[in-house]
Amino acid sequence: MVARIRPANTASQRVALRAGLARAAHLDGPGEDGLDWIFATNLPGSGGGSR
Repeated sequence: MVARIRPANTASQRVALRAGLARAAHLDGPGEDGLDWIFATNLPGSGGGSR
């Protein structure tokens, strides 16, 4: 699962973290109208995966 979230959108960041996603800064990139931070599950080395 992947979430693209604007850096200023702290509420969505909290939701992503509570859903078990982890920040994947190496995947951050431009969205349609600004930078998107990427949160994802199953990242190598993160111990990610489903709960």
